[in-house]
Amino acid sequence: MRTAPVPEQPRAEASVARAPRLLLVRLSAIGDCLHALPVAVELRRRLPDAYIGWAIEESGHRLLRGHPAVDRFHLYPRDSRMTRIAGELVELRRELRAARYDVALDLQGLTKSGLVAWLSGAPRRVSLPPPDRRELNRLFTNEVVAVPAASRHVVDRNLTLLRSVGLDAPARGRFELGAPQPSEALAPFVASLLDRGGFAVVHAGAAWPTKVWPPASLALVARGLVDRWGLCVAVTWGGEAERPLAREVVRGAQRDDVVEAPPTDLPDLAALVGGSSLFVGGDTGPMHLAVALDVPTVAVFGPTDPERNGPYGQGDLAVTAEVELSCRPCWRRSCARGDHACLAQLDAEQVLTACARRLQL
Repeated sequence: MRTAPVPEQPRAEASVARAPRLLLVRLSAIGDCLHALPVAVELRRRLPDAYIGWAIEESGHRLLRGHPAVDRFHLYPRDSRMTRIAGELVELRRELRAARYDVALDLQGLTKSGLVAWLSGAPRRVSLPPPDRRELNRLFTNEVVAVPAASRHVVDRNLTLLRSVGLDAPARGRFELGAPQPSEALAPFVASLLDRGGFAVVHAGAAWPTKVWPPASLALVARGLVDRWGLCVAVTWGGEAERPLAREVVRGAQRDDVVEAPPTDLPDLAALVGGSSLFVGGDTGPMHLAVALDVPTVAVFGPTDPERNGPYGQGDLAVTAEVELSCRPCWRRSCARGDHACLAQLDAEQVLTACARRLQL
């Protein structure tokens, strides 16, 4: 049975007499939601009485729910049936309007994120300029905050939006994810790793085929972590499509201390990564999760730009192939050259050298 509509409340003008009500809009993906998190953290630190909401999809919510910087998460519907989505968007609009937001900060810059900002009824709907603002976003947002040329990383670009509420961006963003604990199902696996001493996490997959480093190369890194520094290695994967890659890494390493991780949801992945001494992976959500958890990270980069999307605050440990390629960065999901040279020509020894620096060995 459908509940009766919640009456919309008359909007009060923002003033010093009332704490601001601020909505963040960053619906997906995991890495991008983590890149938006420092905005929420800084708003909470600098405006402790503000009411802070966040419009987000379920995947990001599973990781960030309960974060102390956010008062309420509003779930954006994900369904293949348009009639259902339309109905859920009506409900989302009602929910957002009832919260009476003064300002919506669109950290995604797409049509759908701009639509959510507009549905909120916030009189001020703020976005970044192109190239961060794309598609039809301009139809739904009504303010743009200029990005300083020095703000290259996406986290720093996002923090520029603080200027719209009268705050300067901090010198460095903070995530404040805490120390996630493993579930009962994962706890025995984590305990087995800790019993062997310190452990590293190596992530085998990526959302784009062009971001996947060959498993044979990653296997050489996993073997080096065992042989040189005595680390046990847990090879993680996301979704069944990535599991064969993880198994190739485990087989190729040929070491008993290189093991395939069990299936993990995002909270358990956070607990596993958070307990590790080192993370090695590509430009993926798990890599950005490791950085947010303050885990020493070595990131392998191919078609994307480490200055913009590299491990935040650890940019010198984003490793790229020592070969001149005019096509890099290309931001493509398929390789125009057909040979994936930006990753295929990346040597495992380069990555192990970066691991040694990150482990301070």
